[in-house]
Amino acid sequence: MPLLRDEKHESGMQFPAKTRRGGHDRGMQMKARTMEEVHAPPDTKPLRVLIVEHSLYDVELMLAELRQAELRVECTLVQDKNQFHTAIETQSFDAILSGYRLPSWTGLDVLRELRESGKDIPLLLVTGTLGEEAAVECIKQGASEFILKENLARLPGALKRAVQESALRRENALAQAALSKSESRLRCIIEAEPQCVKIVDRDGILLEMNPAGLRMVDAENLEQVVGKPVYPLLCSEYRQKFRDLVTHVCQGGSGSLQYEIQGLKGVRRFLETHSAPFLDGHGEIVGALSVTQDITERKRTEEELRLSEARNCDLVENSVYGISRISEDGKFLDANRALLKILGCLSFEDLQIMDLARGIFRFPEQHAELMAHCHQHGQVHGAEAEWRRKDGGIIAARLHVRRLSIPNHPDALEVIVEDVTELRALERQLRQAQKFEAIGQLAGGIAHDFNNVVGAILGWAELGFEQSSGAPQIAERFSRIREQADRAAALTRELLAFARRQVLQPRAVDLNTVASGLVTFLDRVIGKDIELKVVTASLDPVKADPTQIEQVLMNLCLNARDAMPQGGRLVIETEMVQLDGSYCHFYPYVVPGPYVVLSVSDTGKGMDAETRERIFEPFFTTKELGKGTGMGLATVYGIVKQHGGFVHVYSELEHGSLFRVYLPSMEGAVAEVDSARAPVQSLTELRGTETILIAEDHESIREMSRQTLVGLGYRVLSAGDGEEALRLCERERPALAILDVIMPKLSGLKAAEKLAVRFADLPVLFTSGYSADFNGAPSGAYPARYMQKPYSPTTLGRLVREILDHKQSAAQSG
Repeated sequence: MPLLRDEKHESGMQFPAKTRRGGHDRGMQMKARTMEEVHAPPDTKPLRVLIVEHSLYDVELMLAELRQAELRVECTLVQDKNQFHTAIETQSFDAILSGYRLPSWTGLDVLRELRESGKDIPLLLVTGTLGEEAAVECIKQGASEFILKENLARLPGALKRAVQESALRRENALAQAALSKSESRLRCIIEAEPQCVKIVDRDGILLEMNPAGLRMVDAENLEQVVGKPVYPLLCSEYRQKFRDLVTHVCQGGSGSLQYEIQGLKGVRRFLETHSAPFLDGHGEIVGALSVTQDITERKRTEEELRLSEARNCDLVENSVYGISRISEDGKFLDANRALLKILGCLSFEDLQIMDLARGIFRFPEQHAELMAHCHQHGQVHGAEAEWRRKDGGIIAARLHVRRLSIPNHPDALEVIVEDVTELRALERQLRQAQKFEAIGQLAGGIAHDFNNVVGAILGWAELGFEQSSGAPQIAERFSRIREQADRAAALTRELLAFARRQVLQPRAVDLNTVASGLVTFLDRVIGKDIELKVVTASLDPVKADPTQIEQVLMNLCLNARDAMPQGGRLVIETEMVQLDGSYCHFYPYVVPGPYVVLSVSDTGKGMDAETRERIFEPFFTTKELGKGTGMGLATVYGIVKQHGGFVHVYSELEHGSLFRVYLPSMEGAVAEVDSARAPVQSLTELRGTETILIAEDHESIREMSRQTLVGLGYRVLSAGDGEEALRLCERERPALAILDVIMPKLSGLKAAEKLAVRFADLPVLFTSGYSADFNGAPSGAYPARYMQKPYSPTTLGRLVREILDHKQSAAQSG
């Protein structure tokens, strides 16, 4: 620092003589001159300077330096405290120049007085000498500068600098005040902001958060969250995403994120934050500024909406009804899976290329009528039409249509389709089944009762024929009675076959063998003018009663013969088919799987639709009176149904007919070969001496059977019901029990169970003409056989002898 003059030299300094002569007047003249200096060329605004100095000489020196520097000033001179206080209270100054040693006070006192006044005016001390400690104290007290009198050349620059620094301080103060005011307003806004406003640094440490944010995280004050990482508040699956967002923002980007938090009290909330870089005072990115909104309720609403839409979508997509929207020009806008399935389409594109009016509606007039009704009334419910599938199949569709107004399609339609093909088929099948069931019940009931009558006639006629061998005329009459009884029995069997009341004896049968075995017989009965052709294929066996299947084929061939009175061609074919779900869709009563098909076709006159509907009814015939019983096809229907199969008929007038019989196949089974039939024995060869129990509620059949067996040498216990049969066996043991299945008081099955308890291994022969009566004996309970009514004395005698001989052989071998 420059050398300072000591205080002794300063105090001994004198004013020049010409200055002293003027005394106080001279000082006032000096003041006037300095005021005139202010009015120098007005190129800039003069500085307003207050000079505190008792030495006018020193004042003149200071002003001279200012003039030399061409610095425009407007000065006011004061010499004591009172003048100083008056000046600073009544005027404003840009700077103060003050000597250090003044009468009764010092420059430090001036600094203290200035500070106490609250004025922010730069003060420059002008002194002769000043110690280092005093200089430091002056700077501490707020002096802007101190200038030694021996170096007054520094005064103009120091004054300019002090004024500029003061102006800068004032500007900074104003700016700071404005900033403070702005920050205060911003703070008020942020404090009142209903959304969370927060600042986090690069490491995710929370630097600031407004009250709304505190409420979101359930914090009661800032000593709970500020200065701590925000990541623990986030649910684990969102923490890395939030870190990535902070990193991205701190690199100068911006972004948003939806995430879930768990507040300090355990409450979970969904938030949505929008973040941007947060800058410090130097423009450097120090963190992320985020505005966060609580979207929990929105998320809940969105989730409910999503679930609702998902449920609706699920209902639509998994509905059994086809659902679609169709434009006004008949184009499909959308469709669910059910509609694609109903129309046999693999994709929506397949559906889009189909024309609704002419490609899907089988009858375009149905489409036109439906559309007209919908446009008139706005909706249609339960209309039915026939639709054509992509594969050409026809379905019955029940339609519910209503008008819609959707963007770009103000006249669109919503169509809900129910495939009622199966329902309608089932209804037709049910009506047919109910009709056939009613007829079958009637026919079966008649046949059941008629069986006993026919059986009695047949039995007595045969006994009479056997016993009148010495009287030919009488024997012939018994023979004619037996012949008519056989015809009546055949009709009874046909009725039972239609009613599905026959007792079957099924086994593994090869239909090719059945067809081939009948060729010779058919050649004799169909006539020379009809060409017969048999076409067979490799077949699986079917589980069937071969006699009944022969009856089916015979009846179909005879029916075909009658349809070709002028001759023609009859073809018998066999084949294997695999029926899948798509086929069964059109025939709901059919079970998918492998089937053996027996077909009989002719080139006859064919049938119309009305005739086709009735051909399987019993006693329905198109032949003239006396030419047929009308039971041929009814028998076919009953036998096939009883074997678990079905029959399809295709026929048109003058274009012949095709009957296809479908029977379930037995995969992997081997057809049984018929054993050679034993020669028929006469009654005289069937004699025996064993005791036989007969229980039959029909008196005539019981007596016929008793006399037949007695005539063959057997001892017979005859009972009219099951209870009587048990009483007869209390004292005797029969070798065989012949029991009618249905009897009063105690049925044949119940009586057989009680006899089996009393007599181990007692063979039983059940008799009945009605399959519903007989479900088979319990397995292993007793050896049982079955004989169908009506039966002849010969059949009874042969079967009795066969059972007894088998029992005897088994006893001997055992």
